Amino acid sequence: MVGAIIRRGDAVFAARRNLERSAGGLWEFPGGKVEAGETPEGALARELHEELDVEVAVGSFIDQSLSTVGTVTIELSCYSVTLRGAEPTSSTDHDAMTWIPLDSLDQFEWAPGDVPIIEGLAAKLHDSALAENER
Repeated sequence: MVGAIIRRGDAVFAARRNLERSAGGLWEFPGGKVEAGETPEGALARELHEELDVEVAVGSFIDQSLSTVGTVTIELSCYSVTLRGAEPTSSTDHDAMTWIPLDSLDQFEWAPGDVPIIEGLAAKLHDSALAENER
């Protein structure tokens, strides 16, 4: 699984999963499954186009988590993502979307795989930005 960390100033984009989906009602960084033959970055760009109807540039790897839901272990890899146009206005998989200030992430109820990602996210984003600037 791959997820997008889309930043706007000191806030990140998050979406709440539709109630009828697994982890329904919980917040997540949007993304999805990597299909056979795809790179994680390619899968993330495809998923964001399908779910949010946005075009993006996928940047550097930010963090990875492992979580167990029932009997399934989910590996989530999150990448820095930049929108290449308008912000999302609707979603096929989510019933709400918002920009959350980095210092308020813990005030939302997150999907299990995203919980380890939000811990220390501000520092991870800072480190990622420094690494990208050194390239």
